[in-house]
Amino acid sequence: MERASIPSSPAPRSPGAPEVPMETCPIAATLGTLGRKWALTILRDVAFFPDASFTLILRSNPGLRPRTLSLRLKQLASEDLIEKSVPVGGSRRRNYRLSAKGAQVWPILGSLLQFGVQNHAERVFADGQPRNLEDVFPGGAELMLGRFAGGVANLVDRRSASALPSTAASRPRGLRATANRSSSVV
Repeated sequence: MERASIPSSPAPRSPGAPEVPMETCPIAATLGTLGRKWALTILRDVAFFPDASFTLILRSNPGLRPRTLSLRLKQLASEDLIEKSVPVGGSRRRNYRLSAKGAQVWPILGSLLQFGVQNHAERVFADGQPRNLEDVFPGGAELMLGRFAGGVANLVDRRSASALPSTAASRPRGLRATANRSSSVV
């Protein structure tokens, strides 16, 4: 059986050297936070399941220990990527959501999702067929890719970009129905 493939676009040109002097590589600086073990999968759960509980995050990440999760949540909060929320009713249970700064992680998660559904389809999907992000999350690509959703031609001035919404209604449809199932993995 021949596998369908996603048409590839021509290789992008190199942007060249930066015109603004840098003290350190911004990718390396970002990986200092997001590159820590479990950080991206924790952010994935907080992003896709607004007001994610400690238990939901722990259950959707097999192998993650409670102590490690607690440490990562503290680190992500200290980096202002997530914030704690107290459920209505004053429960002792704490939930987590993306902060305004954390909402900037959506394009990173969206790009990783896109790469995964196209290049690791044999592990991601039962049928092993590659797909586009829009096929998996109809209407969700704009949220996940933010200002990058329309390609380079639609980039907006960073100063005028607002934080992405964090309500359940703004999340991709495919995940709303599973938000309460603690074993769901995006």
